[in-house]
Amino acid sequence: MTMKNRGLMLLSGAVMIALILTSAYAAQGLPADARVPIHWNSAGRIDGDAPKWIALMIAPAMAAITSLVFLLISVAEPHQDNLASSRTLFRIAWIGMLATAVVIEIAQLSVLYGWAVSVPTLIIGGIGLFFVVLGNQLAKSRPMYMVGIRTPWTLANADVWVATHRLGGKLMMLAGLMWLVAAAFGWVGRSAMPLLTAAMLAAAIAPIVYSYLLWRRIARHG
Repeated sequence: MTMKNRGLMLLSGAVMIALILTSAYAAQGLPADARVPIHWNSAGRIDGDAPKWIALMIAPAMAAITSLVFLLISVAEPHQDNLASSRTLFRIAWIGMLATAVVIEIAQLSVLYGWAVSVPTLIIGGIGLFFVVLGNQLAKSRPMYMVGIRTPWTLANADVWVATHRLGGKLMMLAGLMWLVAAAFGWVGRSAMPLLTAAMLAAAIAPIVYSYLLWRRIARHG
């Protein structure tokens, strides 16, 4: 599996190098005591910052940790055949997390250089797109210990796994679409977050409950 992920490892390396160089260039041009934003609230206002080197190395560190985690998963997953069958899902998840690091970098640079970028719109739109694409592939995944909706009931029964991931994929796509629409229409303020958060929580919790109910029904009927 590692050899098949050579392209992703090269992409990860390129993203990390680009983020490190960009962050270093930005940090060098700032005063020694400068602070850079690291968090925005639901209204789009900065509510957290850190010293420039710490803040600007968050995105490169996230890309590095992401790459290491996914590389370890590709080696340690016991069901290598199923992981290979679900390689598109695996790759989308890996690339999506790298893209998240890039979005964080862009958000920070937009503040430092005064770019006309709405950080909440950028983040909400990016998350929405990620979940739409990921949800589309989730339904096609096969049982694995380290990737997917891993509950005791999906791991115990392949049919429960497939049915749960079909439902989870649809719900994830719907929730992601809600986030995309909210970003497209600028509905990203404080009033929007409870509904958007509820949509994501429902997409996460409903498949878990469903997996248990389906497993119990299958067990009851033999």
